[in-house]
Amino acid sequence: MTAGCLLDWESLRPPDAGGLDAGDEQPVADAAGDAPDDASDAGSGDACTLQLLVNELQADGLQGPSDEFVEIRNGAPCGGSLLNWGLRYSSAGGSSPSQLWTGQAGDTIGPVGPTGYVILGGYAFQAPDGGTVIGRISKDLNGSLAKSGGGVGLFDPQGTLIDGVAYATLTTATHPFIRPPTAPDGGPSQPAPNPPSGKSIARTPDGKNTNSSAGDFQVANSPTPGASN
Repeated sequence: MTAGCLLDWESLRPPDAGGLDAGDEQPVADAAGDAPDDASDAGSGDACTLQLLVNELQADGLQGPSDEFVEIRNGAPCGGSLLNWGLRYSSAGGSSPSQLWTGQAGDTIGPVGPTGYVILGGYAFQAPDGGTVIGRISKDLNGSLAKSGGGVGLFDPQGTLIDGVAYATLTTATHPFIRPPTAPDGGPSQPAPNPPSGKSIARTPDGKNTNSSAGDFQVANSPTPGASN
């Protein structure tokens, strides 16, 4: 073959589509290929925040003043640790909140559903079948929750009030666990009704939360600690 018959291979290469350019773009394809793994990692690592509420309260049971309980409900699709969470009590007169319970290592709550409830029981309280008592809120037969009025507040590990309920009859208009008259959503909340002896006050329907003790809580026909109201 003569020199004039030699093919010019470079002249046959498509403009801007050569192997070097394609090679330069390869890392982008690799990055795209990695994207599902990254998305999966992000999905599995997304922080899910507990959504805890004081869901039910009994101040005086059939076994006396210490037959009391506070039920905590989780409305989140994940469970988690209750380490250093706290429950505090304030009297009908709005006394400085006192610590009733502090979460310990190993205290957990499940996701929304059957395992999304835990019970803080009084000295004489006995949990029903399937109920999970993770702590005690009283140390003797006198109990901690006054049946004539008071309130409890749930605090996160940083000491921030997350939720609370105050129940009649209050002797103060500025109870720590009730919305103040200057609340931005329209004014003060009235307290929930008093829980009669042997009965509880409960969010009705289960988990209802309008930030109004009076609107969210009703006297339950039968206490349901550890289960849906």
